[in-house]
Amino acid sequence: MNACLEPAFDKVFDTQRIYRLMLDALARPGKLRTLPGLDICPPNGLNRYAAGLGFTLLDSETTFAVLPEDDDWRDYFSLNTGVKPATPEAAEFILLRGGEYLPEIARVNRGTLLSPEEGSTLFVLVDAIGGTQPGAVKLTLAGPGIKELAQVAVVGLHPLNLAAICSRQEYPLGVDCFFVDAEGIMLAMPRSATVQWEEVPG
Repeated sequence: MNACLEPAFDKVFDTQRIYRLMLDALARPGKLRTLPGLDICPPNGLNRYAAGLGFTLLDSETTFAVLPEDDDWRDYFSLNTGVKPATPEAAEFILLRGGEYLPEIARVNRGTLLSPEEGSTLFVLVDAIGGTQPGAVKLTLAGPGIKELAQVAVVGLHPLNLAAICSRQEYPLGVDCFFVDAEGIMLAMPRSATVQWEEVPG
Protein backbone atom coordinates (compact mmCIF):
# COMPACT_ATOMS: atom_id res chain seq x y z
CA MET A 1 0.00 0.00 0.00
CA ASN A 2 1.65 3.22 -1.20
CA ALA A 3 -1.14 5.66 -0.27
CA CYS A 4 -0.23 8.63 1.88
CA LEU A 5 -2.20 10.78 4.27
CA GLU A 6 -3.09 14.32 3.18
CA PRO A 7 -3.10 16.47 6.33
CA ALA A 8 -3.10 19.66 4.24
CA PHE A 9 -6.72 19.06 3.21
CA ASP A 10 -8.90 21.06 5.60
CA LYS A 11 -11.96 18.92 6.30
CA VAL A 12 -13.99 22.00 7.20
CA PHE A 13 -12.81 24.87 5.02
CA ASP A 14 -11.85 22.91 1.88
CA THR A 15 -14.91 20.68 2.09
CA GLN A 16 -17.26 23.64 2.40
CA ARG A 17 -15.85 25.61 -0.52
CA ILE A 18 -15.73 22.59 -2.85
CA TYR A 19 -19.20 21.44 -1.84
CA ARG A 20 -20.66 24.88 -2.59
CA LEU A 21 -19.15 24.77 -6.08
CA MET A 22 -20.55 21.29 -6.66
CA LEU A 23 -24.04 22.31 -5.57
CA ASP A 24 -23.91 25.40 -7.79
CA ALA A 25 -22.73 23.31 -10.76
CA LEU A 26 -25.62 20.87 -10.25
CA ALA A 27 -28.12 23.73 -10.06
CA ARG A 28 -26.79 25.26 -13.31
CA PRO A 29 -25.85 22.37 -15.61
CA GLY A 30 -23.52 23.40 -18.41
CA LYS A 31 -22.03 26.31 -16.46
CA LEU A 32 -18.35 25.68 -15.81
CA ARG A 33 -16.83 26.04 -12.36
CA THR A 34 -13.16 26.20 -11.36
CA LEU A 35 -12.19 24.09 -8.37
CA PRO A 36 -9.60 25.39 -5.88
CA GLY A 37 -6.06 24.10 -6.05
CA LEU A 38 -5.13 21.86 -3.14
CA ASP A 39 -1.72 21.14 -1.65
CA ILE A 40 -2.07 17.37 -2.00
CA CYS A 41 -0.18 14.68 -3.91
CA PRO A 42 -2.57 12.02 -5.22
CA PRO A 43 -1.34 8.83 -6.93
CA ASN A 44 -0.13 8.82 -10.51
CA GLY A 45 -2.90 9.65 -13.00
CA LEU A 46 -5.29 11.10 -10.45
CA ASN A 47 -5.41 14.88 -10.54
CA ARG A 48 -5.71 16.82 -7.30
CA TYR A 49 -9.03 18.40 -8.29
CA ALA A 50 -10.75 15.05 -8.70
CA ALA A 51 -9.16 13.98 -5.43
CA GLY A 52 -10.70 17.05 -3.80
CA LEU A 53 -14.16 16.03 -4.99
CA GLY A 54 -13.63 12.65 -3.38
CA PHE A 55 -12.38 14.12 -0.12
CA THR A 56 -15.48 16.33 -0.03
CA LEU A 57 -18.14 13.62 -0.43
CA LEU A 58 -16.55 10.36 0.72
CA ASP A 59 -16.52 9.19 4.32
CA SER A 60 -16.73 6.02 6.36
CA GLU A 61 -20.49 5.77 5.79
CA THR A 62 -20.22 5.72 1.97
CA THR A 63 -19.16 3.18 -0.66
CA PHE A 64 -16.80 3.77 -3.55
CA ALA A 65 -15.42 2.17 -6.71
CA VAL A 66 -12.74 3.05 -9.26
CA LEU A 67 -13.03 2.31 -12.99
CA PRO A 68 -10.94 0.79 -14.31
CA GLU A 69 -9.79 -0.81 -11.06
CA ASP A 70 -6.75 0.88 -9.55
CA ASP A 71 -5.45 -0.28 -6.19
CA ASP A 72 -3.44 2.90 -5.59
CA TRP A 73 -6.45 5.16 -6.15
CA ARG A 74 -8.72 2.97 -4.03
CA ASP A 75 -6.23 2.78 -1.15
CA TYR A 76 -5.59 6.54 -1.30
CA PHE A 77 -9.25 7.38 -0.76
CA SER A 78 -9.78 4.63 1.80
CA LEU A 79 -6.86 5.91 3.88
CA ASN A 80 -7.88 9.56 3.72
CA THR A 81 -11.67 9.28 3.99
CA GLY A 82 -12.44 5.86 5.45
CA VAL A 83 -14.71 5.08 2.48
CA LYS A 84 -15.63 1.43 1.94
CA PRO A 85 -14.69 -0.23 -1.39
CA ALA A 86 -17.61 -1.72 -3.33
CA THR A 87 -18.44 -3.13 -6.73
CA PRO A 88 -19.40 -0.61 -9.44
CA GLU A 89 -22.98 -1.94 -9.32
CA ALA A 90 -23.26 -1.23 -5.59
CA ALA A 91 -21.04 1.83 -5.08
CA GLU A 92 -22.60 5.17 -4.16
CA PHE A 93 -19.65 7.05 -5.67
CA ILE A 94 -17.56 6.01 -8.66
CA LEU A 95 -14.36 7.59 -9.94
CA LEU A 96 -13.60 6.78 -13.55
CA ARG A 97 -11.23 7.60 -16.37
CA GLY A 98 -13.51 9.06 -18.99
CA GLY A 99 -11.29 8.37 -21.98
CA GLU A 100 -11.20 4.59 -21.51
CA TYR A 101 -14.20 2.57 -22.66
CA LEU A 102 -15.82 1.20 -19.49
CA PRO A 103 -18.76 -1.14 -20.16
CA GLU A 104 -19.35 -1.39 -16.38
CA ILE A 105 -20.99 2.06 -16.52
CA ALA A 106 -24.09 0.49 -18.05
CA ARG A 107 -24.67 -1.38 -14.78
CA VAL A 108 -24.12 1.36 -12.18
CA ASN A 109 -26.88 1.94 -9.65
CA ARG A 110 -29.53 4.40 -10.79
CA GLY A 111 -31.74 4.06 -7.73
CA THR A 112 -35.35 2.89 -7.55
CA LEU A 113 -38.69 4.63 -7.80
CA LEU A 114 -39.03 4.31 -4.03
CA SER A 115 -35.45 5.54 -3.41
CA PRO A 116 -34.18 7.46 -6.44
CA GLU A 117 -31.60 9.21 -4.24
CA GLU A 118 -29.69 5.93 -4.12
CA GLY A 119 -28.46 6.43 -7.69
CA SER A 120 -24.68 6.68 -7.96
CA THR A 121 -22.62 9.84 -8.30
CA LEU A 122 -19.87 9.66 -10.92
CA PHE A 123 -16.60 11.63 -10.89
CA VAL A 124 -15.36 11.52 -14.49
CA LEU A 125 -11.75 12.48 -15.24
CA VAL A 126 -11.31 14.04 -18.69
CA ASP A 127 -8.49 15.84 -20.50
CA ALA A 128 -10.13 19.23 -21.00
CA ILE A 129 -13.50 20.94 -20.68
CA GLY A 130 -14.38 23.79 -23.05
CA GLY A 131 -12.99 24.70 -26.45
CA THR A 132 -13.64 22.92 -29.73
CA GLN A 133 -10.61 20.66 -30.08
CA PRO A 134 -10.78 17.93 -32.71
CA GLY A 135 -11.92 14.67 -31.19
CA ALA A 136 -13.94 16.40 -28.47
CA VAL A 137 -17.48 15.42 -27.64
CA LYS A 138 -19.83 18.41 -27.78
CA LEU A 139 -22.64 18.18 -25.24
CA THR A 140 -25.94 20.00 -25.55
CA LEU A 141 -27.81 20.11 -22.25
CA ALA A 142 -31.41 21.06 -21.55
CA GLY A 143 -33.61 20.87 -18.49
CA PRO A 144 -33.99 22.44 -15.03
CA GLY A 145 -31.48 25.20 -14.28
CA ILE A 146 -30.69 25.74 -17.98
CA LYS A 147 -32.02 28.72 -19.92
CA GLU A 148 -32.79 27.36 -23.39
CA LEU A 149 -29.70 25.19 -24.11
CA ALA A 150 -26.15 24.85 -22.74
CA GLN A 151 -23.36 23.62 -24.98
CA VAL A 152 -19.86 22.59 -23.94
CA ALA A 153 -17.14 20.42 -25.48
CA VAL A 154 -15.31 17.77 -23.48
CA VAL A 155 -11.97 16.27 -24.56
CA GLY A 156 -11.00 12.82 -23.34
CA LEU A 157 -14.51 11.41 -22.96
CA HIS A 158 -15.20 8.15 -24.76
CA PRO A 159 -18.54 8.47 -26.61
CA LEU A 160 -19.59 4.99 -25.49
CA ASN A 161 -19.11 5.99 -21.87
CA LEU A 162 -21.36 8.99 -22.42
CA ALA A 163 -23.93 6.77 -24.12
CA ALA A 164 -23.82 4.35 -21.17
CA ILE A 165 -24.32 7.20 -18.68
CA CYS A 166 -27.29 8.51 -20.62
CA SER A 167 -28.78 5.02 -20.81
CA ARG A 168 -29.06 5.05 -17.00
CA GLN A 169 -31.04 8.30 -16.96
CA GLU A 170 -34.82 8.07 -16.59
CA TYR A 171 -35.63 10.84 -14.17
CA PRO A 172 -36.08 10.59 -11.21
CA LEU A 173 -33.89 7.52 -11.70
CA GLY A 174 -30.33 8.00 -12.86
CA VAL A 175 -26.84 9.13 -11.90
CA ASP A 176 -25.35 12.54 -11.23
CA CYS A 177 -22.04 13.24 -13.00
CA PHE A 178 -19.20 15.63 -12.34
CA PHE A 179 -16.68 15.94 -15.16
CA VAL A 180 -13.35 17.42 -14.06
CA ASP A 181 -10.16 18.12 -16.02
CA ALA A 182 -6.50 18.57 -15.09
CA GLU A 183 -6.91 22.37 -14.83
CA GLY A 184 -9.68 22.11 -12.25
CA ILE A 185 -12.56 22.96 -14.59
CA MET A 186 -15.72 21.16 -13.48
CA LEU A 187 -18.96 20.49 -15.33
CA ALA A 188 -22.01 18.91 -13.70
CA MET A 189 -24.53 16.75 -15.57
CA PRO A 190 -27.35 15.86 -13.18
CA ARG A 191 -29.86 13.11 -13.86
CA SER A 192 -32.50 15.78 -14.51
CA ALA A 193 -30.66 17.05 -17.60
CA THR A 194 -31.53 16.00 -21.13
CA VAL A 195 -28.34 15.40 -23.12
CA GLN A 196 -27.54 15.27 -26.80
CA TRP A 197 -24.01 14.99 -28.15
CA GLU A 198 -21.89 14.85 -31.25
CA GLU A 199 -18.20 14.27 -31.87
CA VAL A 200 -16.12 17.20 -33.17
CA PRO A 201 -14.42 15.93 -36.36
CA GLY A 202 -10.76 15.09 -35.83
